[in-house]
Amino acid sequence: MTGDQTRSQPENYNVGSYIAHRIEELGVSDYFVVPGDSNLTLLDKLLENPRLRMVECCNELNTGYAADGYARALETRTAVVVIPYIVGGLSILNAISGARSERLKVIVISGCPSTTVFVQGKATHHTPSPTNKDHALHAFQGVTAASVRVTSAESAADVIDDAVVKCVKKSLPVYIEVPQDIADAQCRVPRPLNQKLEEAKQPNRNIEALKAIRDVWDSANRPVLLIGGQVQVSLSRETIQRLVDTLGCPVFCQPNGRWISESHPQYWGPFWPGILDSDGENAVKNSDLWLGLGTAWSDLHSPAMDQTTNKHRIVSIQYDRVDLPNDRVIEMVELGDLVLALIESGISNKPASLPHFKLSHPAHIQAEIKNSEDPLAMTSLFTGIQNTLKEHSTLIADVGDTWFAACHLKLPPGVDFHMQLPYASMGWGVPATLGAQIARSQGRVVLLVGDGAFQMTAQEISTMVRMKLNPIIFLFNNLGYKAETVMHDGPYNYIANWDYTKLATSFFQEAHAESHNPFTEGDVEKGFDLPVFAEKIQSQADLLRALQRVETENDKLAFLECCIHPDDMTPELLKLGDSMP
Repeated sequence: MTGDQTRSQPENYNVGSYIAHRIEELGVSDYFVVPGDSNLTLLDKLLENPRLRMVECCNELNTGYAADGYARALETRTAVVVIPYIVGGLSILNAISGARSERLKVIVISGCPSTTVFVQGKATHHTPSPTNKDHALHAFQGVTAASVRVTSAESAADVIDDAVVKCVKKSLPVYIEVPQDIADAQCRVPRPLNQKLEEAKQPNRNIEALKAIRDVWDSANRPVLLIGGQVQVSLSRETIQRLVDTLGCPVFCQPNGRWISESHPQYWGPFWPGILDSDGENAVKNSDLWLGLGTAWSDLHSPAMDQTTNKHRIVSIQYDRVDLPNDRVIEMVELGDLVLALIESGISNKPASLPHFKLSHPAHIQAEIKNSEDPLAMTSLFTGIQNTLKEHSTLIADVGDTWFAACHLKLPPGVDFHMQLPYASMGWGVPATLGAQIARSQGRVVLLVGDGAFQMTAQEISTMVRMKLNPIIFLFNNLGYKAETVMHDGPYNYIANWDYTKLATSFFQEAHAESHNPFTEGDVEKGFDLPVFAEKIQSQADLLRALQRVETENDKLAFLECCIHPDDMTPELLKLGDSMP
């Protein structure tokens, strides 16, 4: 939680200002919204807090994806969205399912009709039937730690706090409905959230888990550490670095778990069996213990490997449990505290006793960019993207060959990387870029997105332009759903080819009427220099010119449409296609 959040707080609280106070205590400065008739009073109350910024998105699905990106990039790994009743809730549900898959703390607040509508049984709009007013509440139960509705002003604070505490303690999304007539009702002054979290503490089994892990570790001769994607919700890079130094063994990262400096001498590369680097895969398989930290074993994480056949040599440390050989499970652990205890336990340092293969790290597969009219090639594009990655950059890869393009890049120190591998929702990347750029504004977000994924959520570019954000977007235009064509081709994999560069610069224009927005002095003035530029890249020379513009106009959103021949794809994508049923 943040430090002193008590300055300039009101003496009297209503439910809306109470929620705003809790948002601040969570370390959140921005919240994502779509307005609707059921949440307007609540939005008015949230706007009264000058330390919070409202970010309006184009639709509810995109608010969820934006919150996902924000939660990944923000230090406290938390995000908040406010949406309308049921129509908004069911729209955002897909994005929250993705956040659930990676234990992101996303608080979804939905407006809903006044309490009289529920008490009197009145029919109301946005409901699938007159008798089904709880549709969203039920739908969210499967993907949240709490799905609740405030039913009175007297109980509002308790209901809200219970959900927020569950969100933080379990590191899972929650869903809260706030009736229109309660949003501005008076409620009690909030107690500090840290006190509420302390009271909710449960006994843990960290001591038992630590001993069990050390017993297995001590019996191993050739251990490796595997880092998975879920470490980012609980552990800092510094903590991971200390653990790596303590253990001394080779370190591999799952494709969505690149949370260690790639120049560290113990980093041996990515671990994506059947897809990347057979030498690295053999090194892991030749070890006698896999110590997994936040790892996952979906069909996309290991399409060519049956994880169950290796259970005898895997210790998997997860957010709230430890899985050990012989099907032993220790639940009720706290990952952050357990890892710190492991570091300080005097555990033996075990340098590599494996054959140190000359790992052919895929980041080496790049090519020089020539100042010529030769067609743009993927390998040259990798070099161009690599050159845009600076300290504090955030690299985001949407679903598709962009996943593997990211694997061909070496992450410089201070660069964060995010991909939504377990849920794999195409279209996540553009709104997630919006959220990540807002949360981590000291560097630029670099997005790799295919043309098919872009068409699903393209409109959120307008929010980036309106907010004058400056991410770098590489659109891989390979004329369709290339990841699907390698798995199972058919006419459904081919899409309309948009004029993407014209589209990117069309999202923000001068208004057709004066004073159309009485709440602002005006977004676009006469002669306004649009804070975005777009380039169509068809040749190597085009790429060089575009990259130069990225550097010289670094305060603008850079949109680069990379025209890639449909047959020019990574070998890893072909392997994925061959491995899927």
